[in-house]
Amino acid sequence: MKRSRKISFVVLALLGALIGADIYFEYGRTAAREEERLMFLASALDANISEQLRATSRMMDTLREDLPELLAERDGVQRASRRMAILSEAMSGIQALLYVDPEGVVVASNRSPLMGGRIWESEGVLLDWESRRPDTLYVSRPFKTPLEDFTISLGKTLSTEAASFKGHLLAIVDPDFFGVPMRSLLYAEGMRLSVAHADGDVVYSTQTDPDIRGVSLLQRADSPFVKHMRSGRQASFIADVATATGDRRFFAIRTVHPAGIPSDKPLVLAVSRDVAGVFAEWRHSTIELAALYVVSVIGTLVGLSMLGRRKRAFRNLQAEKEALRRGAAEKIQETNERFRAYFNNLAVGAVQLDGGGYYQLVNDRYCEMTGYTREELVGCMQPSDITHSDDREGERVQQQAFWSGVSDVLDIEKRIVRKSGDTVWVHVFAHAVRNEQGQIKFSSAVVEDITQRRALMHALEDARERAEAANRAKTLFLGNMSHEMRTPLHHIAGVASLFRKDPLTDKQSRRLAMLEAGVKRLDTVIGGILTLVDIESKSTSIRLRTLDMRQLIGGVVAGALERALPKGLHVTHEIDPLPEPLMGDPAHITTILACFCNNAITFSEKGTIRIRVRCEREEAGSALVRFEVQDEGIGVAREHVERLFEYFEQMDNSNSRRYGGTGVGLAIVRQLARMMGGEAGCDSVQGEGSTFWASAMLVKTFAPGGQAGVEDYQI
Repeated sequence: MKRSRKISFVVLALLGALIGADIYFEYGRTAAREEERLMFLASALDANISEQLRATSRMMDTLREDLPELLAERDGVQRASRRMAILSEAMSGIQALLYVDPEGVVVASNRSPLMGGRIWESEGVLLDWESRRPDTLYVSRPFKTPLEDFTISLGKTLSTEAASFKGHLLAIVDPDFFGVPMRSLLYAEGMRLSVAHADGDVVYSTQTDPDIRGVSLLQRADSPFVKHMRSGRQASFIADVATATGDRRFFAIRTVHPAGIPSDKPLVLAVSRDVAGVFAEWRHSTIELAALYVVSVIGTLVGLSMLGRRKRAFRNLQAEKEALRRGAAEKIQETNERFRAYFNNLAVGAVQLDGGGYYQLVNDRYCEMTGYTREELVGCMQPSDITHSDDREGERVQQQAFWSGVSDVLDIEKRIVRKSGDTVWVHVFAHAVRNEQGQIKFSSAVVEDITQRRALMHALEDARERAEAANRAKTLFLGNMSHEMRTPLHHIAGVASLFRKDPLTDKQSRRLAMLEAGVKRLDTVIGGILTLVDIESKSTSIRLRTLDMRQLIGGVVAGALERALPKGLHVTHEIDPLPEPLMGDPAHITTILACFCNNAITFSEKGTIRIRVRCEREEAGSALVRFEVQDEGIGVAREHVERLFEYFEQMDNSNSRRYGGTGVGLAIVRQLARMMGGEAGCDSVQGEGSTFWASAMLVKTFAPGGQAGVEDYQI
């Protein structure tokens, strides 16, 4: 035991030394990797900005060579400005190009508002032009644009010869001239990429909070910027406190010297990252290693402490294991007894089959259903042995899919032959349990006796057929009686028309008018009943014809006016644009609108009856058209709306006495609308009026040459 402790302590000491050394050297490797990464990014950014400056310089050289020739022409200023606009659009990062004469006046520019203005040195745009070297690219100090962005201007002198100074050519740089490549190089939080003028002012920075653009980096005599400029090197790597934000950072600083382009003042770029962010992963790793070492020490001490108890604990575990084994055996036996009791007392038959399809377990209810004992079934018989001969083939097909693995469930209804010879209908629902190869290990099934249920279903089916036969007989009787009533009714109408040919007194004319009105009303009722009989007997058809919607609606309006004008009602109509030509059943549509108009006139004492037609939905070969009739009558309570579309129903039975009607018309309307692929309904406010509507699916069709066909189609 003591020897084990000594060995453990030595191992822990060596492990601690290795972890400490690894932490120390990893710190140095992390700093070196970050220095290499930042210097590489600074070099890449230097190359990008240098190339942009070279491209801008070449563009300005080209423009400088062409400018005297362009300005010499009659419309030289306009041509020079257009040339500047083309070049500024072609060069990314250039906001404006300006030609400024020696007095500071803008002669030509791609920005027309700047032309004619004067550029002053106080605006930060002009540069140090004392040397006026044509080959030098002049870089201004940062200045603010009207959009509150910091930027710089690049410039070159314009002269035909050394002693002839012609002015300046300026390029105002877009801040994204630097921003786009800088933002693309950010790879971690806490990074900052900045570019500053050689005089120390920051031109652009990815640092936005706080905004350090325009901040002077000469505030501290020992700032990283000052250290780099004093060193005279092109590239420096410095770990120091940032001048603008005060946090400690790693700086990779480079002075931009584009190859082949002398400049009066270079740009200085810096790629930096906060030291805390650089070593965050190192600190996290150090904490993890330290925690791991502490855990190892604690674990070792705990292990050594527990080693002495191992033998005693082992003996205790052996005793507990034996006690658990006995308890588990008792629980398994108790569970099996409960399962057998539950299995045998189920109200439905339950069986389990082995992998060969033979009975493995059966409960008492299944034995009662089949008449066989458990001993006769288990291990000796299969379910197919007691299946009725007429059902064996169907069962065999489904069992083949079940056993082959196509399906894991078997759901069938079949007949079984009991031991006594009686036949019983059963519903079998089985589920398979398979091994890794997909073969059935065993299957279990629930078997329900459905003999009485099937007998009840047959009885219900017979009752339904008898009810349908009685309904058909009723419909036939109603139709025959309606036809029988119409014959004497027409006879009465004919006799009444004969009375009209003789001279009549006013009293006789009034009575004859009452007789004719009653005949007409009774004929309308009989017509509705016959239509209802046709719909129920499914003898009503849809005859498709090319529709002239304006003519159809005009006929409906004319018929409505005959009843509306005597009551002082107005009738208007409105037809929205519809796809043409359309085919539908004009007779059914007329019937629907006539019914709506008759109801509107009947239940209105004032106001206007409005008929509207519009297209609700258009598809490739059809259009759903909505027909509406709006009135200002008595309206319908919301709870009574659906009753209106049922046979022989009105919103109030008193209406049949006050206004007349049988309550058949709207029911026929809904049936006709559904036959035409639509629906019918009503939107109403009691006391304010109602809008009855119906929709129909009309067919779009075109004949050769773009003319609609004239044939009728019956469906």
